[in-house]
Amino acid sequence: MLDRREFLTSCSSSVAISGFCSQRLFASARAVKVAGRVRLRQAGGVPQGPGGHDRLQPEWYRRKIGQVQEEMAKRKLDALVLLNATNVLYTTGYFHLSTERPLAAFIPKWGEPSLLIPELEADQVKLWWVKDFESYFDYPGPVNRIQWIFERVAKRVGRGSRIGIEETTPRRLKHMRAGAPGAELVEAEDLVERLRWVKDDDEIALMRRAMYFADLTVQAGRDFVARRGSVTEDQILKATADAVADAMSRELKDVVGISIDPPFGGLVPFGKRSAFPHAVPSKDRLKKGDALILSFGARVGGYNVECERSFSVGPPSDYAKRLFDAMLAAHDEGVRSMKEGAVAEDVDRRSLDQIRKAGFGAFLRHRTGHGIGLEGHESPWIAEGDKTVLREGMTFSCEPGVYDPDFGGFRHSDTVMVRKDGGEVLNRYPTRLEDMIIEI
Repeated sequence: MLDRREFLTSCSSSVAISGFCSQRLFASARAVKVAGRVRLRQAGGVPQGPGGHDRLQPEWYRRKIGQVQEEMAKRKLDALVLLNATNVLYTTGYFHLSTERPLAAFIPKWGEPSLLIPELEADQVKLWWVKDFESYFDYPGPVNRIQWIFERVAKRVGRGSRIGIEETTPRRLKHMRAGAPGAELVEAEDLVERLRWVKDDDEIALMRRAMYFADLTVQAGRDFVARRGSVTEDQILKATADAVADAMSRELKDVVGISIDPPFGGLVPFGKRSAFPHAVPSKDRLKKGDALILSFGARVGGYNVECERSFSVGPPSDYAKRLFDAMLAAHDEGVRSMKEGAVAEDVDRRSLDQIRKAGFGAFLRHRTGHGIGLEGHESPWIAEGDKTVLREGMTFSCEPGVYDPDFGGFRHSDTVMVRKDGGEVLNRYPTRLEDMIIEI
């Protein structure tokens, strides 16, 4: 059995930009001690998607449509029209490039869904399980395309029907009403969003698979720095993007819904710039004594995860240790507190209080975390003002940070699943300071 420290040692000797650690290392990682007493639970199992696939299958989406229809019945809705591309994906599994061309999923109160699409999607739709669709030629067209969609919906449901809607900007709502003048349009923005909050075993399996790539990207960045020394941020980003692209190309079978976001896929600030939580790449060169943050996400089958780790280039100063320890205490408390029945803003307060108690409250710049799933940032929020009661199966980032503009910053981020008695960390990558020192 390998703990996260042993994982690091094993990978350090074998991971190069052209090749990665064996999946067996991730499958066998176990929990590590926190402050010598508390254990943060680590997920087990081989990082494979459901049924060996890298995406959810049609049977999953048919079940999801049934769940949506149950919620529709509670609201007495005759139909639901989804225009949000993420919600279309969540309910039908139809991946598409969202542009100015509107694309909608129509879900009746019983039976199978339909897709209302631009013509350029027509041949691709035929390859998927949703067989009923109508298409318009292109955008903008002779009739507003939102109106066109709702004209088709109105023909399917009849006058006097209650239609759940989302994406209701004033302009869009005007065209919705023009397309379905005899229907009652009912705001239902939260219906699918709330279903997305709690992930089932198949969704979590995809997130574990994605985490394999996120952790490996951090390791590739670490190895690149250790080999090359005084590198620039954009060089680290280029090397890590090449590494994860190679790994995904080798290992993914269903190549859909994956991404490496620009520029080259992550955030890698060092030195004083690591005090900028969202620093853009620079031409600065790494030097001994710098704090370094390697922040990467990964997406498989549409599901996002993230792994961020803070490093010290060379032995850290006493001051750097104090900053790091405050960040790590907040991180560990956040994970511990993500349990069923906890209130989101209370988790945030408990986490960030660790930084305040260490005397670094002035260096706080953001909340503890955010929901994560089909979107990299989604509700609920582990933040002040969010009173959501956590439920088992919800997934969040846990990423409290401490940022001294005269020195730099430290931030770890794990992807955490809510359990009955505390958070389960999906990441495998080590978190302790002794594992975060890079000699150059």
